[in-house]
Parts: sequence; structure tokens; C-alpha cells
Amino acid sequence: MNAPPQPRPSGSTDSPCEVRHLSKRYGEHVVVDDLSFSIPRNQVVGLIGPNGAGKTTTMKMLLGLVRPTGGDISLLGRTIGEPRWGDALRRVGSMIEAPPIYDRLTARQNLQYQALAVSGSVDDDEVDELLRLVDLADRADDRPRGYSLGMRQRLGIAITLVGSPELVILDEPGNGLDPSGIIEIRRLMGRLPESGTTVLVSSHQLAEVQQACDQLVILANGRTVAQGTTSDILSGRSQHVFHVTVGDDETVRAGAALSAAGLVVVERIGTTFVIEPPPEVGGRDLNRLLASSDVFASSINQPVVSLEDAFLDLVRQQPDPAQHDTPTQKAAS
Repeated sequence: MNAPPQPRPSGSTDSPCEVRHLSKRYGEHVVVDDLSFSIPRNQVVGLIGPNGAGKTTTMKMLLGLVRPTGGDISLLGRTIGEPRWGDALRRVGSMIEAPPIYDRLTARQNLQYQALAVSGSVDDDEVDELLRLVDLADRADDRPRGYSLGMRQRLGIAITLVGSPELVILDEPGNGLDPSGIIEIRRLMGRLPESGTTVLVSSHQLAEVQQACDQLVILANGRTVAQGTTSDILSGRSQHVFHVTVGDDETVRAGAALSAAGLVVVERIGTTFVIEPPPEVGGRDLNRLLASSDVFASSINQPVVSLEDAFLDLVRQQPDPAQHDTPTQKAAS
């Protein structure tokens, strides 16, 4: 019987997965370009980026399914290419693109089949525990062809957990799920670090990764553009911008007053002016300025920067690969 995985000390600083200057090219087409990041142990880490950013290709390189063009990968203390690299891969569970499910087998039989493939034997206690973990114990002896999409995704994750892997890599596990299914996957991922499993998950659902993940790695054009907690990524990204709303009959006077004061109106949406004043000018100053021109502001607020705002800003700041000077970089667009 396999012993249940034991959580490592919270002070452990070693990384179960580290990528250094990783690249992947198909001819002149660049998919991953000088990518570097590390994953903290016993956390859920989100890999996010726009379509074509290199998320799935990166995951496939981590799993040995795609050979890198350059760079290094370290998994669980082993470096790609060294003799015992395969030992590290056997301690990694993964679900890429679709759950590895056999519809002719029951859920229990799917887990037993995976156990035989991983270790050559079946631990029935482990199978029962995994079925409970993914809330499928009451459907364990049903064939998954009758499962909902969310149930199939949970069974797929259970299959990746056979053998107590130290690292689990999940590619878009919430893709196509309804809100309740997404919440179930989030709760499931949140339980895994408690038993010593680190999770790397890709997703395009920013609101969901913000709730599910301890850290984020943001990719654009095959490169890491930010890594850290949501707070780290949002820190320092707040802009000195105010939304000033006035009455319908006061927009002309408000615009004239702001212009006369030399303030930049970035955008106007109906009766709301989006203003980016100098750092020393605050909401009270704007209110006094408008009042001096007999304009009443019904609201003056400074919007909070969201993860979506930060994500779009980070991606927008990246140079268009088509504008690079080298033929290889031009081909990457």
C-alpha cells in the first residue's frame, strides 16, 4: 500500500519545477522564446496568457512530449537530458487537452488501469480515496460516458493523481465547464497542496485563476512578462486616473474648466470624464476646480486596477514579434 503523501515543511524553498531560457522553434516560427520561471512548492500556480502565448507548448516540454530547441528544465531535482530525467517524469501527473479516460471502463476501473500503468499494482485504498477526493465515490462503478463534463474533468484529475505525484500539470481543466463545474475544479485544486502536491494549471479565465491560484506566471509572445501573487502583479500598477461624472447640462462647462486648468481628458463616456491629472492633484482638487466654474460633480472616483487590467496592460506593452529585426523573430507573429 502506498503511504499517503506528507506535506513538506512550509519553509521549504526548493522548486519542483524551474525553467531557464527555454525556447521552442519550428523552423523559423518561434513558439517559446527565452522563457524563464520557477514554481514554489506546495502551491497552485497559474500559467496565463493570450492565445498563442506558448502555454500548452511549455507544458508539453515540461512533460517530455515536445523537445525544447534550447534552455533548461529542472523537474523535482532532475535536469532535462540527464540519465535519471525519466525518474522525475514518473513523479509528475498531467492532463493535457483532454482527460485520459476510457469510456468502456468504470471510473474505478480507469483508476485501477492507471495504477497498473504507473506502478504495476493496484492499491484499492488509494483508488477509494481518490474517488472520494473528486466527489465520485457514489458513481465509482458507473461508466464515464454518462458523466457530465465536470464529472469527467474531475475523474481526469483523479487519474493524474494515481501514484501520489509531487507535481501535477493541468491544461485548461475548467474549459467548457459551467460555473458550478468550475467551482468544483477550483476546490479540488485547492486541496492538493495540503497533501504535498504542487499544481501548475493553465487557464484563460482570469477571474478564476485569481481565486484558485497562489501565484501567477503571465506569458506573452512566448516569454514571461510577470510572475508573483496577484498582489505582487497589481502592486505599483495603479494609475493616477479619476472618473468624474457631471450632469447632462454641465458637460460643456466641465470640459472647458478642465481644459482651462490644463488637465488631460483621456476619454469621455457620456457625462463621465476620464482624467489623468498630475500626481499632486487629487479628487478634492478636481471637485474644487469644477465648483469654481459652477459645475456639480455627482461622483469623482479613482478606479481600482483589476487583474484583467494588469494582464491586458502587460500584454499590450510587449513588442509585436512582427516588428522585430531578425527573420526568425518576424516569423513568430
